[in-house]
Order: sequence, then C-alpha cells, then structure tokens
Amino acid sequence: MLASAPPPLVCTIQTVELRWSGRPIAGIRQLKQQEFRVEQGENPAIEQRTVIDSRLTPLVERFSSSGVEQIAGSRRTYHWSYEASLGALTFNDSGASSGLAQESRVAVSGDLVIDDQKGFELSQQSRLTQSAGTKTLSSLFETAHGSCREQR
Repeated sequence: MLASAPPPLVCTIQTVELRWSGRPIAGIRQLKQQEFRVEQGENPAIEQRTVIDSRLTPLVERFSSSGVEQIAGSRRTYHWSYEASLGALTFNDSGASSGLAQESRVAVSGDLVIDDQKGFELSQQSRLTQSAGTKTLSSLFETAHGSCREQR
C-alpha cells in the first residue's frame, strides 16, 4: 500500500515590518493577510513561486529559486530572486525633476524559513534602479511572520 503525501500547508502572514531606504514607492506591495501554499511530500514546492503576490508578479523575469529544502528535521527553507522591468519612469534627483523618463527595473530577493512548529519568517528585499545604471533609487526591506496550517 502506498503512503499518501502529507496535506499541503496554507501559510498566512500575520505581522509585517517595512523599512525603506530612499523614497517609498506607493503600491509596490501589500503583505498583510496574504497566503501562500507549501506542497509537502516527495517534491515539496511553494505555490506562488514568488511567495508574495504583488503588482510585480506578472512582470517577473529571470526568476530563480533554491526549491524547498528540508533542514534539521522538519524545518524548511526557500530562497527566491527575480527582476521586473517597470518601464519608463521620471526620476527626481534632490527634489528637482529630471523631466526625462528612463527605463527602470526592480530586483527582488527573499528568504522563507518554516519551523517545525509551523510558524514562519519571511524576509524580502526590493531594489529599484535605472536600467542603464547601478545606482539604487529606492529599496524596501520587508520582514513578515505568520503561521501555517494543514489544508484538508
């Protein structure tokens, strides 16, 4: 008789902390009350591969992840990164408008750790840059905590 795979976990974000460097970007993300799903078993996976759903999700380019790794008993980790083109934006330097729209990109990287008590910690960093340059125009560092429950 084959053993059935354990039921998936549904994980809900409960607390969030945000830290901006540079000017905040309105509407880039809303972490509160978001959920993601963890498929368990032989081929564990995270469903929404970017973990956090946002306006950036449909624009994802160059996505990479570690996959779900089982560490020390039932502790799981997942790392991801991606880029997204935001198109031409007008940037202000020192309060003065440049008047020229320039291509911009955002680079996102994140880490998720789910402990053996089904609690989790998520951290994610987003950096907005001009496509032609390496100068960071704004960055956002997010941390979130929550819990997971088995979905029956």
